[in-house]
Amino acid sequence: MVLENKLRKLYYWLPPSFRLLARKLFYLPKDIFRDKKILQPPEGLIYTGRGDFIKVGKYWKERFIKDGFMMPEHNVLDIGSGIGRMALPLTTYLSTGKYEGFDAVYQGVKWCKENIQSQYPHFNFQYVDLSNDLYKAKGIDPSTYSFNYEDKYFDFIFAISVFTHMIDSELENYLRQSARVIKENGILFATFFILSDDYKPDNQRFNFPYDYGHYRLMDKVVESANVAYRFDYLQRLFIQFGFTIERYEKGYWLENIPQNNNDFQDLLIVRKN
Repeated sequence: MVLENKLRKLYYWLPPSFRLLARKLFYLPKDIFRDKKILQPPEGLIYTGRGDFIKVGKYWKERFIKDGFMMPEHNVLDIGSGIGRMALPLTTYLSTGKYEGFDAVYQGVKWCKENIQSQYPHFNFQYVDLSNDLYKAKGIDPSTYSFNYEDKYFDFIFAISVFTHMIDSELENYLRQSARVIKENGILFATFFILSDDYKPDNQRFNFPYDYGHYRLMDKVVESANVAYRFDYLQRLFIQFGFTIERYEKGYWLENIPQNNNDFQDLLIVRKN
């Protein structure tokens, strides 16, 4: 795990173009012989998350339906839509509802437009040029960005492995924007790294050594690499923006949480008042 943490720091240091090139070269033999009839991006283009791309997407779809009560007629917002990991399984579920997703990585949005939106017109993807030190991008400040959607439009919003890469001013704005565009009684499904009172900075699975009071950073140079928040701070934010926490599940990034039947990141399911 110590070696993994060191390799992760090296990865964050590399320019995004080099990361993508290295991944393309590594997966080139597999991508050449992949079944192109299956709708999924080449392995060399995938830049989001860990685990099997298709299985992870299906897993979250099932969680959205079972624990978040997502319905086929819901209007759904995917914050940080990536390269379609969550969108793909939802194409077989959302019937009369609409899907909207936005992301700060152009290659991911381009692939989704060409391969998903072209076949499913009720799915729409937007590229937003946002500032992000993880992707070395200098665009719109996420702490001031206004979601390009109408007020009270969405029944269901999810942000999987998104708020784990945002500092406090950015997180606060995204929750403010989510509160604006979600309907009353709508559900927000989001993952975090949540600091409990017994958190130890020398956690070997995932370490956040840099303390800023209500949050901690994994890397003080690349701030958005990974960010962890105190639970009481998140509670205050959700209350401030009119949400009620309905479920809190701890992830196995913490050493005292078993991997079986748990997600790596912590999960919060909240409802708009």
